[in-house]
Amino acid sequence: MIKTIPLFDKNIGNASHYRIPAMVSLGNNKVVACADERFFGCGDNPNRIDKVVRISDDNGVTWGKQITAVEEIGTSKMTSSAAIDPTLLYDKDTDTLFLLYCHTPAGVGILNCRRTTGYEDGYKVIRNKRTKYQLRGDKLFLKGKDTGITVDEKGCVSTGGNIYDGSSEFKEESTSFLMLCTSSDQGETWSKPICLNEQVKGARWGFIGACPGVGIKLKEGKHKGRLIFPIYYGLRTAPINITFSCIYSDDKGKTWKTGKTPLVKGRITPKNPVFLLPAQWLSETQVVELGPDNIMAIMRNHHPKKRAMYAHSTDGGETFGYTGFLEDIPQPICQISAISFDYNGKRLVATLNAASEKKRENGVLRISDDLGKTFPYSLQIKEGEFVYSSIALLDDGYIGIAYEDSTLHEQILFTKVHPSEVYPH
Repeated sequence: MIKTIPLFDKNIGNASHYRIPAMVSLGNNKVVACADERFFGCGDNPNRIDKVVRISDDNGVTWGKQITAVEEIGTSKMTSSAAIDPTLLYDKDTDTLFLLYCHTPAGVGILNCRRTTGYEDGYKVIRNKRTKYQLRGDKLFLKGKDTGITVDEKGCVSTGGNIYDGSSEFKEESTSFLMLCTSSDQGETWSKPICLNEQVKGARWGFIGACPGVGIKLKEGKHKGRLIFPIYYGLRTAPINITFSCIYSDDKGKTWKTGKTPLVKGRITPKNPVFLLPAQWLSETQVVELGPDNIMAIMRNHHPKKRAMYAHSTDGGETFGYTGFLEDIPQPICQISAISFDYNGKRLVATLNAASEKKRENGVLRISDDLGKTFPYSLQIKEGEFVYSSIALLDDGYIGIAYEDSTLHEQILFTKVHPSEVYPH
């Protein structure tokens, strides 16, 4: 295993807390890593959370300066907007790097999102107490009439304050927004984010979020070229009733559709669940391509069995079959990284997670050579505390690893492992 180095920390960036790594290899020895930069403690939203990026041109040996890809606003935990949980996907054919994440306005987190898309008649909803306005361009309309009040690109209102941080009488809808931005220069600069809610969020969903880590582009089968991101969402507010599905694009990321959630035994109305027991909740998921028309989802879940769950799709992520358990992968209800790649003539699946039933500890990298049925090969990456991670196959043949080494969340570390250290074949 290569020496471990800091990838994100207070000596590199602008805050004291960093969480949720995402990392992809772009080819030509280039690697891009992204993380949450959290300003008012290490907690989730509500908090000010920016999206920050670092780039390596030598397979992770050295890294460039930190770049802010998405900047939110706010001066305290409860008066800040957030851009939480990154997922990266690189399309080599168009040289486009996609960054998917969840945006929330001040005071909003996973447990108090209003059940709405945040849009009405194609326009963003802005509220003044119980009155709903529509943001058309930079103008606020009420019942189809221009109010003369404007909102600029940064959310500043002409009558004072900002729609995102709670400082104005006008406020962004109190829900979560699935956001997508892109880079056409391999991570150096980023586009203005666009909201996908109208395309992919159910009208009665509260929370919607990106599953941390990476998305995939299908290389084989009927849906070759399809871009796929795993997401998860809440069907209620309390209890949140979370579940997972994929969003996918067949036009190079211009438009997106939402697939169906996997089937879980015992669910009420299993094909379109409304009420879920906690043991049936599915959340942060990664998807891997096993072969033509064969995708596997590896899922964090809340089942008392404390094992990773899986499900398979044969239609490019549009639907999944029933879930099962990966007996080789213990988990304490925590995110699991997963990728697939070819090595010595075999399609391998690699996972990395906090391999414990009790708490977030014991980071273990595992490899399967039977298409994810079993994971008999393993290597401990870190003893003791271990939380979220992201893995990528680098151009030098190593598996790059970005991971959180502590529940204090003061840094994200980077190291590399050669597959032969785990899989001696």
